[in-house]
Amino acid sequence: MPADQILSLAQLCIKTGRYAKGDALLPSIQKEQARCVLVSDGCGANRAKKIQDKCAFYHIALIKLPAWQFDAISSKVNGAVAILDPGFASGIIKAALRKQNDPEIELFNLPELTNPKTSQ
Repeated sequence: MPADQILSLAQLCIKTGRYAKGDALLPSIQKEQARCVLVSDGCGANRAKKIQDKCAFYHIALIKLPAWQFDAISSKVNGAVAILDPGFASGIIKAALRKQNDPEIELFNLPELTNPKTSQ
């Protein structure tokens, strides 16, 4: 995998079509179809707050990325993307946890991921 796994996995997920954006984003969170949400720091303040509140209420991981990184995910201009595929979401969350000391990335509502070998 390339150095930035978050972007790579998000790009692959978008190519497969297992994501929600725009008007479909908030309903996907409310229906608990979204597994994690990526938000650009260039997203409008009101929209970002609404997305953050919905993710907190429904316990969905939220990852806030700098606009320059978020723009690399898709050629279309978006402020936020919900990842619907559990496999891609798990990979993105694990990559985000590895980058949690990066000052440009903010993490919210991340679940505690346990190692299946140690939890037995």
